[in-house]
Amino acid sequence: MQTMAIIGAQWGDEGKGKVTDLLAEKCDLVVRYQGGHNAGHTIWVNGQKTVLHVIPSGVLHPHCLSVIGHGVVLEPENFLNELAKIKNITNVSPDNLKISSTATVITSYHKLLDAARESQGVEKIGTTGKGIGPAYEDKMSRRGIKVKDLLDKDTLIRRLGVGYSEKAILFKHLYQIEVPSIEEEVERLYRFGLSLKDYVTDTFSLIDQKLSEGKRVLYEGAQGILLDIDYGTYPYVTSSSTGAAGIMTGAGIPGRKMEEIIGVAKAYTTRVGEGPFPTELFDEVGATLQQKGNEIGATTGRKRRCGWIDLPLLKYSVKCSQLTSICLTKLDILTHLNELKVCYAYEVNGKTVDCAYPGINLYQAKPLYKTFKGFTDDFSSGKPSAELENYISFIQESLGIPVGIYAYGPDRNQVVFRKDYF
Repeated sequence: MQTMAIIGAQWGDEGKGKVTDLLAEKCDLVVRYQGGHNAGHTIWVNGQKTVLHVIPSGVLHPHCLSVIGHGVVLEPENFLNELAKIKNITNVSPDNLKISSTATVITSYHKLLDAARESQGVEKIGTTGKGIGPAYEDKMSRRGIKVKDLLDKDTLIRRLGVGYSEKAILFKHLYQIEVPSIEEEVERLYRFGLSLKDYVTDTFSLIDQKLSEGKRVLYEGAQGILLDIDYGTYPYVTSSSTGAAGIMTGAGIPGRKMEEIIGVAKAYTTRVGEGPFPTELFDEVGATLQQKGNEIGATTGRKRRCGWIDLPLLKYSVKCSQLTSICLTKLDILTHLNELKVCYAYEVNGKTVDCAYPGINLYQAKPLYKTFKGFTDDFSSGKPSAELENYISFIQESLGIPVGIYAYGPDRNQVVFRKDYF
């Protein structure tokens, strides 16, 4: 197997960083293909916690080349701060970390605009306020600044001016906030560009070269399929293609096809911010999942809403991103519950629906549950109890693809492989 992808199968926060870190050990490249520093991938190694935001989760493996693809939006100052922290943990240099020269840059204006909209707008989307959406807007309207533009001051002045005049009107007359001048922003970005220079390259040709040499490439997604700009629960979504389609638009698989697409899902369901959530729990069980699972966003610091696992949503994720297997995480959080519930279908307008197609109004979806006896595994034997196996088997049989991996804790060694991926 030469190409593999790790994608969130729910609303993000599923544990993709841990899985990517594990599989990166046997890969040569880890490629991040979308999103920005609104992501938070937490990795535990021997009790030490590392939180990554835009740097790929393969960075803790020195042999692995970490690549930030052109589909990512990059905030230069944040990247450099994150890089400085990672250098205290492991050896990182331009030899094992590369940034696409055509990745879109997040400017100060994007961050200010994002925060102003979320705080003053009528409809709350639940954005992190980090400028992700406005940066993608400029990209699509052809007003964006690319990483390579940071290396030439004249180009930077021209490109920054293209979108500034419109934003200046919004800042002054609608949001009434002070912003940096173009001259100040140019100097700031150009200074960061000089620091980034050695990491910048054409990542598409780099991936092409490595694939032609027979190297193994692992593509890492951020957020989750249900937050995809096209496939997610719009408008409560992120601004990029978080599913498998985003790999093609945000990094590329030159001359190849994707051989394995692993969807990472929690053994229950969580969501940060606004939007529909059919299986959300407002009782003591929901509070237990939130507390025991430490369900607080690594990037936002916001508490996550919690509920039972939702198979109609997962079936939809399988179909729209062609998932080939599932990694089920946080099974340890469900231990010692008297009973477990699995949403196997919805009742919508008197009809039973077992796949959450976009035409369904999830606010009107009444979850239908199958109840399972709880399990008390401590996972020390590496072999699941009959109760746990029953829970896992029902999930994979319902989805039609195997649960190839399950995890029962944050550390690298708290995982069981049920499928041979290499």
